[in-house]
Amino acid sequence: MAQQIELTATVNDSQLGQRLDQALAELFSDYSRSRIKEWILAGRVSVDGVVVDKPRNKLMGGEDRYRG
Repeated sequence: MAQQIELTATVNDSQLGQRLDQALAELFSDYSRSRIKEWILAGRVSVDGVVVDKPRNKLMGGEDRYRG
């Protein structure tokens, strides 16, 4: 059985307008951008409680990120 993890972070002002996959790769540097993109496409990332499945979504700032 795969281990499930949950990560949480808040977007920095410097990440305004940045793609979701790029920002998460910066926030969670232990994980590759391709791994994070897989999580997003699989519907395992939510922004402020709403599942986001498009890595290209732009960030507006202050959003919370979760992966579980």
